[in-house]
Order: sequence, then C-alpha cells, then structure tokens
Amino acid sequence: MQLSRVIVLVSVLSTSSPAYAATIAETLGDASIAHDAQAGTWTISAAGAALTIAADSSRDFQMLALVSPSGRRWLASAAAGTFVTVNGSALVFGSRAAGFQYESATTTNDGHLLRFDASFLLRSAGLRLVRHIAVADGSPTFEVWTTFEPLGGTATVANVNAFELAVPAGTVHWLNGLQGDAADSAHDTAFTLRQQDVAIGTPLVLGAQGRSSEQSVPWIAIDGAQDEFYAALMWSGAWSLKIERSAAGLTMSWGLGVMTTTLKGTAIEGPHAVFGVAAGHLAQASAAMRSFVLQGMRKGRGFASLVTYNTWFAYGTAVDESAMMHEMEGAAALGAELFVLDAGWYAGAGASDPFDYDSGLGSWEVDPARFPNGLKPLTDYAHSLGMKFGVWVEPERVNLATVGKGGAEESWLATSGGSHGSDHAALVCLAGAKGREWLLDRLSTLIDDVQPDYIKWDNNMWVNCDRAGHGHGSSDGNFAQVAGLYEVLDALRQRYPDLLIENVSGGGNRLDFGMLRYTDVAWMDDRTAPSVHVRHNLEGLATVFPPGYLLSFVIDHEGEPIHDAPDMSLYVRSRMGGSLGLCFLTGELSEGDAAEISHEIDIYKSVRATLSVASGALLTAQAAASAGPEWDVLQAAAPDGAAVVVYAYQSDEGPDRFNVRPAELQAAMTYLVQSIDLGELGTATGRDLMANGVELLGSPNTAAHILIFVAQP
Repeated sequence: MQLSRVIVLVSVLSTSSPAYAATIAETLGDASIAHDAQAGTWTISAAGAALTIAADSSRDFQMLALVSPSGRRWLASAAAGTFVTVNGSALVFGSRAAGFQYESATTTNDGHLLRFDASFLLRSAGLRLVRHIAVADGSPTFEVWTTFEPLGGTATVANVNAFELAVPAGTVHWLNGLQGDAADSAHDTAFTLRQQDVAIGTPLVLGAQGRSSEQSVPWIAIDGAQDEFYAALMWSGAWSLKIERSAAGLTMSWGLGVMTTTLKGTAIEGPHAVFGVAAGHLAQASAAMRSFVLQGMRKGRGFASLVTYNTWFAYGTAVDESAMMHEMEGAAALGAELFVLDAGWYAGAGASDPFDYDSGLGSWEVDPARFPNGLKPLTDYAHSLGMKFGVWVEPERVNLATVGKGGAEESWLATSGGSHGSDHAALVCLAGAKGREWLLDRLSTLIDDVQPDYIKWDNNMWVNCDRAGHGHGSSDGNFAQVAGLYEVLDALRQRYPDLLIENVSGGGNRLDFGMLRYTDVAWMDDRTAPSVHVRHNLEGLATVFPPGYLLSFVIDHEGEPIHDAPDMSLYVRSRMGGSLGLCFLTGELSEGDAAEISHEIDIYKSVRATLSVASGALLTAQAAASAGPEWDVLQAAAPDGAAVVVYAYQSDEGPDRFNVRPAELQAAMTYLVQSIDLGELGTATGRDLMANGVELLGSPNTAAHILIFVAQP
C-alpha cells in the first residue's frame, strides 16, 4: 500500500457552525486526520466513521462528535472523553479552568496507524499530559490513551481513566471471563455472552482485581437502531467499568479502578482502550474489531492458526528426548504443523507426581537426565519432519526452592501483606528492573540455545504486589506488574520478530487485547473437553476476538474417546472454529483412528485461509452442556464476505432439519455453496442466502457440519 501525506481542502462538519476549510494532515487507505485551524478542530476518520476533536489554545479539549458510517451521531454531548486524578484532585482533561495549558497538537503515520497527539501542561502538578487517538485503515475504531510525563519533582496519579463517554441508550452486551479454574462444567458460566438493559439507578459494574479476564472479558457492545457501538480495554490486569443510565443515555467510565502511582522522573502510559461504531449489529462490530486488531494492534501480523500438537494432557511432566522424538513422528504423520513440549523439561519437574510442574520451576535448567543433549535436538528433529517446534515457559513464576540458587533473588519476588500467596511458589515482580532483566535474560538464553519457533507463555499465579523497594507503592503493584510484562514482551518481540507466542494463564485468565497485541494464539481453558464445552467457549470468545486466535485441544476424554470414536468428526470439528490443537498419545491410535483424524485435519487446513483472517459471528444461541440450543452455529467470515465458513452442530435432541442463515455476505454477489461432506450444493446470491438460508439435514455419520460460501468472480 502506498502511503501519502498530502494537503487537500475538504469540508468538515462542526457541531454548531458552518463548514470550514480543513487541511488533511495524514492519510492511510481510508483513514485520515484533518485539521480545521479556523474552527480549532481535528477530525479523525476511518471506514466511514469520524471523531471530531476540539484542540487548540482558545478552548477546552473536547470530543465534539462521533459519527457512525450510517451517519448517526453517537455522543450524547460534547465532553473531554476522559479525566485525570492528579495529586488527589479529579480534573477534566484539557480543561483551562482546571489549569490545563494547551501546548501542541501533532500527527504521525507509521504505516499501520495514524496518530493524533494533543499535549497539555499542568504546571500546578509539574506534568505534561498527552491524549493520544489512533486509527487504522479499514476499521471504524479509535484507540485512545493518556501519557503522563513529569517535568521535575514528583506527582501522584490515581485511578487512571482510559475513556469516559456518554452514548444513546441500548442493550449492553458483555462476556463472562473464565470465572474459576474448577467451575462445575454442568453449571459453567465461563465465557458466556450476557446482555442487559441498564436501568436508571442500577449501574452495570464490571471489572477485575487481578488478571484481566478472571471474571469478565474487558469488552462491551451496545445496540443501536442501525449501528453497533463496541469498546474494549487493552489491559491485562485489574480494571473497572461502570455504565450508568440517565435520561440522556448511557455514561461509560472505563479505567484501572482504585490505585495511586507516584511519578518520579519517568513518564507512564495509561491503559489503551478502543471504541468504535460499525454499521449493523454484533457480527459487523466483530468484523470491525478484527480489522483493527490485524492492522492497528498487531501492525499487520496475522494469525498462523497452525495444527498444534501439545504434550501436556498426554504426558504431563513424564517427558524425555526419546519419547518426544517418537511422538513427533506420530504427530507429523497425522498432519500436525507445530509440536509443543509443555511443562516438565527442566530439572526437578515431576518430583511429587507426573503432573507436578511446580518443582524446579525458575531454575531454567534443562534436565540433563531426560534431555542429555538439551532441547535443540528436538527443534532440529521437528524441522526434519516438516514441523515447527515450541516450548512451554512460565517466566513470571518461580518455585521458592530455586530462589537464591542461581535463579531469582528473594528481594525481587512479589508479596501482598508480606505473603507470596503460596507456600511453594512466588511471582517475580516485574516493576523492578532487576527482575525484568533477569527474566528477559533467562528467556533469551533459552531461545538462543533451543532456537524454537514458538513459546507457550503460561501464568498460573497472581499477586498484587505491595512490597517496598520495587519502584511502586502499596496500591499500584498490579499496574506496575502489567506495565513491566508489556515491557518484557515488547523487548522479546523486537529481539525475535518471527517468534510465535502462545498466551495462557491457567486457561483464559488473561484474554484481552493487550495480550493479543503481543501474542499469536491463546489457550482458552484448561477444561478442553467435552466438545460442547469447547464450543461454548469458542462461540462466546469468537464474538470478541478473531477466531484464529483461539486455541483448544482434541483430547482422549472419558466421554469422548478417540479410539473407535462414536463421532470423531464432532470432536475435531468442535475445535475447528478456532485454532486446532491435538493432545493424545498417537501410538495408541489404530490405523482407522489415525485416518479419521488426518482426514479432519485436512478439512481444517482447507478452510484455514479463511479462518486466519476471519471475524466470528454466533448465528444461534450459545452451546451449553445443559439447556443449550438444539443446533449451535458459528460463522467465520473473511473480510468483505468473500468467503464464509459456517460450523453447525446438532445436539442429541436436535431436529433432523435446520435452516442456517449466514451473515455478512455481499448481497449482490453470487456464492458457491459447498458442504464439507457432500460437496457442491449450488449457487445463490448473498441476498437470497441471508434471507432464506441453507437447509441442513442431520447426518447418520456426524453431528458436526461445515458449510463454505465462496464468492464467485
């Protein structure tokens, strides 16, 4: 794409005055930033949406208008869009009455994002504060955040806000988080889509005290008549969202909640958030976020969605060089493209039982008894079989027995109220430079020695550190930990730009757009069976995240055995709506078992080109272990609806016929409709398919059906 920086005269609408001549300062595809010097406004636009800002020395900083692609104005009133709490006082950002002095407004273009920066001085606190707004080509999404820069002396910043907006009232949608690692699957609420019409006097309050998605995923959407408003916090720690109803609409305030941090010469960056308005409904909002994720957050880095073999459920820590090479052969024969050695490769692992991965954690020493040649031979052998190789790490946590013995130092460890939070393990506080440097050095040494293509970054513990001497105070340890984590991940990305990174936190305790910026795939849940549970997770999360980011595993489950499987297609296809993983002993498969699995893997690879760039849309109620829908249907749509894959699953009680109506097709385009099992079914226009659907007939062979819609030239 050719980038341009041009000067053009255009007409920009103000909220209360005639059109003025505006100068286009930056363009990138359909994204632009225009400046009307006479009106003192800037208009930031992308994909048909426009955000108009007042920013000059003659007036307060304000968001004047947010206009959707359908032309609807989405701001209930002009407002700053955020506030800051400095030295104990809550101040409206950019308010002259509050002491803000306008300094400058600048724009930049890095080839992926256009960015607008409005800089203000707050001399009473000795601070420079900059409000940032960014957009990307192809998405009606706006990324916002605030930077705090001390000019000398110290200042305190509290309860850092990402944005505060008032929009017209509508039904609010949100998504539950993991909600506990050991929830009863029969009454599981993990990753369940929720909705509510917020009433006056009864606010909706969501948030997290530790990691981002322990209780709720930091994302919402609000229905409009023609549009869908959506927003998300790009943050992996504690957060707070309050939505209140008034006569004017819904007021949202989203930030970090109760905390205070002290600035001593070093600038800090508040949490990034995104909001936008897409023409349509949830499916269109998901597609809009997908575009911003790929171009804005990930700078054009897509999702590989590799067929991934992982050792954990099959082996635990009982791994060694010979067994892993043998298992690699079996995985490669099935069609796996990535082999991941999970926890247990280090000295001391498995000391108490085969699934004891705490013992030895933090030593970073490859067990010489089980891997006498180190792990590099495994990388080489995987490559010789045509696969990539990955290795599990849990960099943020250490076993206390390793502390002070060439591993982490005790003074680096996080405590809360004097406790590590465990009698045998501790979290490394990443607020401290020494802890960060040690962690990055251990990671880099491992990567340089093993040369893996992929690391699985796990996190099975969290402590909001209040320990003195780490560079944070008693209430901002969570903030400092997440900021330090991002610093390490950013350094890792710069040092190893081609390295693939998996995000897992005891399952999905850290599923958010902050981690998605740095990682390439996310394990949704340690409970990776039965199939209906996996589909429940996937159907909820794919409404928020690109489905190619979401990983789950086919395992040998007592209710769904893979030897002589009653419905192998159901088991594998239930994971195919996201990134497909395998975790079982290949040596125990019969020839028939292996042939069935290989066939399903070939099907996955045939639709992956669409999946890797797709957005998700749930076309029915969400799958559930009890009282679920008779059929549950998930769609993965490529940009512009050029190709759509529909995954439909029939429950035991489901009727033999079901009508599937795809979404996001191009109405005037003709589509070839194919069934994975039956072949070509015919052609129809997108308009007819969305209106009339495709009739599915139950199969005697499988409860899982895949339809493919491909636009014809």
